Amino acid sequence: MKRINQVMSVKSFIASRKVMLIYILLFSGSCFGQDNTSKATDTLIRNIPSSPSVVFDGRDINLHYFKWKSENNLRNDSIKIFSLSPISRRVNKVNGFVLGVGHYENANIKIQTINGLNVEASPLSLALFSISINVPFEALFVGINDNVISNVAFFDDCKDTYVKINGLNISSGGFTGGAELRGFNISIISGMNKMNGFSVGGILNTKNFSGVSISGLANISDSGNGIQIGSSNVSRRHKGIQIGLFNNSKDLRGMQFGLWNTNGKRKLPFINWQFKK
Repeated sequence: MKRINQVMSVKSFIASRKVMLIYILLFSGSCFGQDNTSKATDTLIRNIPSSPSVVFDGRDINLHYFKWKSENNLRNDSIKIFSLSPISRRVNKVNGFVLGVGHYENANIKIQTINGLNVEASPLSLALFSISINVPFEALFVGINDNVISNVAFFDDCKDTYVKINGLNISSGGFTGGAELRGFNISIISGMNKMNGFSVGGILNTKNFSGVSISGLANISDSGNGIQIGSSNVSRRHKGIQIGLFNNSKDLRGMQFGLWNTNGKRKLPFINWQFKK
């Protein structure tokens, strides 16, 4: 009987220990198991003002910095080695080779960048050159009087830059605005915001040009710095040399060689110059 009582007391002790353990676990869960951190954080984010900042260690820290970094992180497919053009709306950079029919504005990415080779057959600019005969015709004589140009594709139509090319561009047509190129350009007709480097083609129209441009019909720029060689050369503000049948610059700092040369000071055949205002 005594042995039985001892066994029962041991079982009772073990049972009481289990009950106490369960009670401790439940109590701990009720006290520490509820994590309100995410809720509090969400509340804080929703209540952040439009231009928040805090002072930490003597410096102002923008509370939207990490949110901005997250929203602007590159996707896994945002950088490619090869792409067709128009480039996908999800790709903002190609380091390698692009082949296609041209580039157009992207609603998702402000500027798409190509580092390498861009080859395209642009039907739009090729049609502009072949169908709109007034464009090449006017371009031939624009060096005599830049007011001859009536098409807004020249000079005054400037789209925001949406594609940048660092390298070599080869095109049967060319750009019609909204492009910047740093490198080598070979195209029939091109309209760009900026061209830095060497260009060979039929017509080159740029807002800003720097380098050497050789065109069969016309080189047209709003601001030029370098050498223009073509049948007709026009640069409203030019620093450098113009060589062609007709050369025209409203504000020249350099030399002109051609059949008829016009600058801000004089009009002369064969050779003209201007080095001061």
